[in-house]
Amino acid sequence: MEGEQPRQQRCSICGSRFAEKKCYFCERQVCTSCIVPLDVSGDSSTAKCLTCHRAKVNKVGAVTLLRRNAWIIGILFGFWIFTIFPIPFLQLAGLEVDPTAFQPVLIASALMVIPFVFMFIAWQRRAPRGSG
Repeated sequence: MEGEQPRQQRCSICGSRFAEKKCYFCERQVCTSCIVPLDVSGDSSTAKCLTCHRAKVNKVGAVTLLRRNAWIIGILFGFWIFTIFPIPFLQLAGLEVDPTAFQPVLIASALMVIPFVFMFIAWQRRAPRGSG
């Protein structure tokens, strides 16, 4: 319909019709009155709602990060599969490749995963300086 304006979303905290912001941590729509001021939150890069500020939420969970970045992870996974396991792709292109030629690559990639797993476990317990 002509002249019809888009419907405003309601603030999930106070119910106002002007929910223009989105909380970085809980992803709820909130109005500017329900956003913690930057001088109080201390973080100028993210918008934090009053509920998350009162609950002292300062981190986003691993599942939330995976869900938010799923398409980037999918693209990287596709490139990784093509780089590490190119044999099916090369056979589709009509090239005959001996699969044993990639044995050193597979062994090296399996060995390189081990330190990264330990690093990820250690960083989950205590983040390095400058990351928070």
